[in-house]
Amino acid sequence: MCEQEAEENGHLLLHCRMATDLWNMFICILGVSWTMPRTTFEVLTRWQRIGKRGSKGDWWKNVPACIWWTLWKERNGRCFEGRTSSSQTIKMRCLSLLFFWCKQDLVGEVDSLVEFIGQL
Repeated sequence: MCEQEAEENGHLLLHCRMATDLWNMFICILGVSWTMPRTTFEVLTRWQRIGKRGSKGDWWKNVPACIWWTLWKERNGRCFEGRTSSSQTIKMRCLSLLFFWCKQDLVGEVDSLVEFIGQL
């Protein structure tokens, strides 16, 4: 996707520039110290140990899947449709997807994406 290295899952989902931007966005939101593991399996194992436990739901548990789905959709758009989105657009898609996935757990607490982002 970034055309810097061979496309393999570790690079695409963890180490590509766009993947790094998305991961850093959520690491910053969570306020945790994080060194990116080498494999997706290691990410899932380590990700379970971080997060805002006891805060408004466990939204952070959805972050890896949300990042990976967003990256995969962007990759497919670039490969098969010739569509390239900006970094900001990809970040907003990822946040919107996370909001959509978490909305059921937040009924009555947040009504909009803006409110959701404000509570992260």
